[in-house]
Amino acid sequence: MTELDNTKQSESSEQKLSFGERLCVERKRQNISVADVAKSIHLSEQVIDAIDRSAVDELPQPTFVQGYLRVYAKYLGISDTLLLEEYALSVPHQKESNLQPRSTLPDEASSNSPFVKMITISLLVMMLVAALYASFSYYKNAIVTGDVEHEVHTTLPENEQFDNADVEYAVADESPDIAQDVQLVENKEIVQLDSDKQDIVEQEIINNTATETAELLLETVAVNVPSKVEQENTANQRSINKLAAEGDDTLDVFATQESWLEIDDANGNNLYYSLLVQDQQVTLKGSAPFKVFLGNAPHVKLKINDLSVYIEKYIRSNNIALFKISVDQQQVVFH
Repeated sequence: MTELDNTKQSESSEQKLSFGERLCVERKRQNISVADVAKSIHLSEQVIDAIDRSAVDELPQPTFVQGYLRVYAKYLGISDTLLLEEYALSVPHQKESNLQPRSTLPDEASSNSPFVKMITISLLVMMLVAALYASFSYYKNAIVTGDVEHEVHTTLPENEQFDNADVEYAVADESPDIAQDVQLVENKEIVQLDSDKQDIVEQEIINNTATETAELLLETVAVNVPSKVEQENTANQRSINKLAAEGDDTLDVFATQESWLEIDDANGNNLYYSLLVQDQQVTLKGSAPFKVFLGNAPHVKLKINDLSVYIEKYIRSNNIALFKISVDQQQVVFH
């Protein structure tokens, strides 16, 4: 048998391994015990054993297992991409929808795909055009307003003040020409008021469009946040348990159930990237604003500089939350 045949046979054998067998083989190759893995990534030995055996029925909800596989693979120093794909194929169909939020883009496109980039660029162009249109309308109305004011000063004598009664008196008894000019000015003022209302409506439409665009971009980013954060911090990733960085702000996190937690501070330091087990509390130190990503967010409590943080309105339908927080004059500020 040639070397090429041996290579093909080895690759074929590797492709037949399940997600758990891949992890188990690599763990044994590195001579690491189940107890060592469980202690290092804060999971029970029963969960690690079930993962090694690819026992899907003995594992919790797919959302948690996905996080387990990421941390397990990271601990062993291997890629988690193939593991997650194999796990997705192993999950029963009725549970598959809970594995991760479904993308609304064709072929489950990622944020790096040309299609997603094209959509993002299109949205940015639309926002730029809307902003230019708003600016054009503003300056156009400013020019019209200047013309009306100029015509008022040209038609009426300088420094002459009229109230409503004086205008009616002048129109009725003085000069038909003045009456015609005053009527012209009043008509232009009405047009100006209508134009201002139109600008308010147009600006409201532009603001709503910008808000909807920002929400769409946030949805696209939130789906890929774990992998994106991991890619950006691969070159200089902090260890899971290194929870302090330079800064005067503190962030306390308490999980009443197992939850996923990722925290970056204002200086780009990755303070935490791992699971929180039930009833676990961590205290992080760095520079605010903190960038916070939570999985199973309804069961996580936060405090920043000893001030309670209420995140209910930032929790999405899939129980994840993504936001930035800081403190200003003893008030929690969301960015």
